[in-house]
Amino acid sequence: MLPLHIPALSSALDLDQGKCQSDRWDVEVAIVGAGMVGCTLAVALGQAGIRVALIESRDLSQGVRPDERASALALGTARILQRIGAWPLMQSWGVAPVHRIQISDGESLLRVQLCRERLQAPALGYIVENQITQKALWQRVRECPSVQVFSPVQVQGFSAHPDHMQVELAWQGSRQTLRTALLVGADGARSRLREWAGIRSSGWGYGQVCIVSTLTHEYPHAQVAYERFHARGPLAILPTTHPYRSCVVWTVPQTEQDRVMALSEVEFLGAIYPFFGAQLGALLAASPRTCYEPQRSHAHTYIAPRLALIGDAAHTTHPLGGQGANMGMRDAAALATLLIEAKAAGRDPGALDLLQTYERCRRPDNALVLFGTNLANRLFSNQVWPLLILRRLALWSLETLPLLKPALMRQAMGIRSQHPQLQALPLCKEPLPTLV
Repeated sequence: MLPLHIPALSSALDLDQGKCQSDRWDVEVAIVGAGMVGCTLAVALGQAGIRVALIESRDLSQGVRPDERASALALGTARILQRIGAWPLMQSWGVAPVHRIQISDGESLLRVQLCRERLQAPALGYIVENQITQKALWQRVRECPSVQVFSPVQVQGFSAHPDHMQVELAWQGSRQTLRTALLVGADGARSRLREWAGIRSSGWGYGQVCIVSTLTHEYPHAQVAYERFHARGPLAILPTTHPYRSCVVWTVPQTEQDRVMALSEVEFLGAIYPFFGAQLGALLAASPRTCYEPQRSHAHTYIAPRLALIGDAAHTTHPLGGQGANMGMRDAAALATLLIEAKAAGRDPGALDLLQTYERCRRPDNALVLFGTNLANRLFSNQVWPLLILRRLALWSLETLPLLKPALMRQAMGIRSQHPQLQALPLCKEPLPTLV
């Protein structure tokens, strides 16, 4: 177990005019949840000299657990990871750039092509195993002397006060109290912090299940990804670091979950092939399958007194388009930038106006992504003739209208001017690597 240590409290100090009296708190920011989003925020703040407590209920003393799942990281997310020094490690361990995305609808011959050359970008995004991202971030966390890890530790509750947040922690049968200027919930879709703060969340399921596997195929993928829409649900085909293997996320009706998961490897390859298509030749092998139910949720607010939500604690979305992790990373980048600016100005990092600025920055972008993914999934996952005509028209417009495609690409790649990029961060001393 990683050691738990909370420094003694100093005497109470005045916080007039929103000025930061950092010795009033044990830490300036406490982050609950050491997943990718929580660790990204911790590293960004730690490298800027902000005192951080990273609290995780799992035991992290054995390092990162094996996890063969992968995430589609947008170019903007790669740049955030680059700024905090995690990207060089990830590149050395294996990232798969996506150079082109092909979008199609059922048996229609219309194909929409999104190419990196259109925006003169090194890649549209990258497919990276979650364990690689987590391992790189965890190494950076350990290199930050101002970040202290509390693991395995349970948060038992918290109470907001005018000048601090008091967090109750439990570990090895004992309880301790941590005082922080700001408490950040990065504790996932079932966030206890969100629940305890009384923040409601609206959402729904889709009656679908996402089946995830890695397929070995006859022809090389050439760094091309495919988003194939079918009446049963979308199928994403994502290139990996191996030229003859692609990760698939196959969305099927929830009623078919047991049947598909029970198929033998040969039977599964035969079942998915009609939806997969012949572009990569014969399907030769499939890794063991995992599955999950996609959910759409959005917290009614991201903030409460001295509390902020980021990542899945604030929002979850359908995996269509691979935007979930990227939304969370942009949350972390936006909040980090505001907190670093507050540190430089000597301001209270838990000030209400700062948290309100964070929500104004992130809510419109997240709402846009949630609306878009929900609309696309519902529009394409059916065979109603009026909607069939509408979506074919939408794909035709995307392929032919000159300004529509670049706008969509910038949004999906996380490189719009409104997207946070951690530009203000005085980050790692290493030269920034080249994104490939």
